[in-house]
Amino acid sequence: MDINLVLTLFAGTILVLALLSSLLQRISLPGPVLALATGVLLGPAVLGVVRIEDFGVPTGELLEQATRITLAVGLAGVALRLPHGYWRRNRRWVVSSIVLGMLVMFAVATGILWALLGVPFLVALTLGAIITPTDPVVTTPIVTGSLAKAKIPSRVRYDISSESGLNDGLGYLFVLLPVLLTTSPETAGRELLLSVFLREILGAALFGALVGYVLARIFLVAKDKGLMEDNSYLGFLLPFALLLLGAGKLLGTDAVLAVFVAAAVFGQVIPQQDEDEEDRVEDVVNRFFLLPIFILLGLALPFGEWSALGWAAPVVLLVALLLRRAVALLALRPLLRRVHSVPETVFLGWFGPIGVSALFYATLAERLTGNHDLFVHATLAITLSVVIHGVSTAPASEWLRRREVGRTS
Repeated sequence: MDINLVLTLFAGTILVLALLSSLLQRISLPGPVLALATGVLLGPAVLGVVRIEDFGVPTGELLEQATRITLAVGLAGVALRLPHGYWRRNRRWVVSSIVLGMLVMFAVATGILWALLGVPFLVALTLGAIITPTDPVVTTPIVTGSLAKAKIPSRVRYDISSESGLNDGLGYLFVLLPVLLTTSPETAGRELLLSVFLREILGAALFGALVGYVLARIFLVAKDKGLMEDNSYLGFLLPFALLLLGAGKLLGTDAVLAVFVAAAVFGQVIPQQDEDEEDRVEDVVNRFFLLPIFILLGLALPFGEWSALGWAAPVVLLVALLLRRAVALLALRPLLRRVHSVPETVFLGWFGPIGVSALFYATLAERLTGNHDLFVHATLAITLSVVIHGVSTAPASEWLRRREVGRTS
């Protein structure tokens, strides 16, 4: 494979998307949708210019490592943009959406898939876990940028960001439950408690909090002493995320969760940044580090295996995707009456997309179980979500703006 061809095609796509970003948001064609379409166009399904096998790395391994890095960078950007005091002021939303919301979404998705998809229970359980976490990358168009600021209340944008950041890291616990039941059922309970929950999840939270605080203090000292030439978020964001990702994995923790916790602590300790600067930083990160993963996904989509599933599979997956979120927000409504209005709750109930995190967990689960069907079903669900949630961004945001204006007028 000619690396120059890949650079030209990938960078050219990102350049075009950058030049037309404002227009594309207005017509509800956000970057992830077009990047995915570009991958399909360039891949074997259409033009055959680039094949994912040409990269010289097994497809599963390439996608798992690429999504892992992409997820870490994206989560760091999400955590850093939350305002000072957010976690203290929004305890009700955080606890409700994570502790209860994830459980409800997991149960609803699993139940629908097991009842209607025609797969064994453990496969349905694994797929339900994969599609439970909402995605911080696909939600970018409604949490940053001019469209988001003009039409979506800040509390909704911040709550979507915090939820997607936390549940992406905690999704590891949900995915490892069926994986362990599949691979080592005799010891699954003990491994889930001692290895996954205590060491990997809690260890990640403690490690991330400690490193995030220490790096924040170092950042402040370097800034006060004039040791730094550039004290913006961007100078710290990428090495920060990759440091936590690598070190967290070396210590045997859930490194993705460690990155988010560290970035959340870091963002609360350093001085509050201007939202415009935060959006510029996240915009740069999204264009250059997050969109390429959707091009890769487009190259890897298994269209032949999808066709073998029949027409029912995409319908069932779509029902599971949409209902898992709607049912969860409906169930949580009594706890969130004072947090979000009815229009905001409806909007949050609709907008629960999956993307990079689901792809990461799908490739991880496939590697650990050897079940390729997980990848086939998960990529179909991801594609449906990216397209449907992507193209509904602008109309859903406008719907929320009108309802909020009518409610307060």
